[in-house]
Amino acid sequence: MTSVLTFLDSLHPGWFTLLALVENVVLVGLGALLGHVALRLPGARRLTPDPGPVEPLELALVVSTTVVNTAITVAGWWLWTDGVIVLRAGLDLAAIAELAVLVLVMDALMYLGHATVHLRPLFPWVHRLHHVFADARPITLFALHPLEAIGFGAMWLVILAIHPFSVWALAAYAALNLIFGILGHLGVEPLPPAVRRHVVFRWVATPAMHVGHHADPRFNLGFYTTVWDRLFGTLEPGYDLRRAAAVPEPYRGAC
Repeated sequence: MTSVLTFLDSLHPGWFTLLALVENVVLVGLGALLGHVALRLPGARRLTPDPGPVEPLELALVVSTTVVNTAITVAGWWLWTDGVIVLRAGLDLAAIAELAVLVLVMDALMYLGHATVHLRPLFPWVHRLHHVFADARPITLFALHPLEAIGFGAMWLVILAIHPFSVWALAAYAALNLIFGILGHLGVEPLPPAVRRHVVFRWVATPAMHVGHHADPRFNLGFYTTVWDRLFGTLEPGYDLRRAAAVPEPYRGAC
């Protein structure tokens, strides 16, 4: 990992920008591919209607988000090469602790940000675009208003500038974020009943949780956990029953 960091530090800004663009395009493609596979898992049952063909607006937002994410990646690289962001190469217990901190802190901040963009003065101008696609598909994860993508990226860079994180912790968090995002936008619940009923998934969000948010935007504002929704009363009233059901009922609402 040290050699990778040395290589990245030596790159010309133009070459790093190209690398960052390729990386973000690959992430979108990987998200679509993994989502395609997950939709075909045995027992996966659609909870929302089939979204149909990809719409031009959705595709345009995905392209816009990819460009913004590339710019955020380049900004992070600049801050790292200037010493504002400090990265460690070590894979140790501290890296595992840092991953846990990243998940918990980002979960809280993303809940706060998500609740904010759902406020009446902001929702029509920013977050409504994402909710145009009520019957989500994996690629909907990237269909965001540019201001939302910028806000998430800026929040991420601020967190990285506060503490020197392990590269391994960052990579693991990025993978978890992608997995949760894909599963939450499948429109299906692929987890078997025995898994969903486990006490861990009372607190860890199942795919159906974010599907429920797209069906009724008043509820399920969290991403990785149900902690904040339970604490602030925004958890869908029937979520725990749906989570425990052998065959979850499809969502009837639409945003």
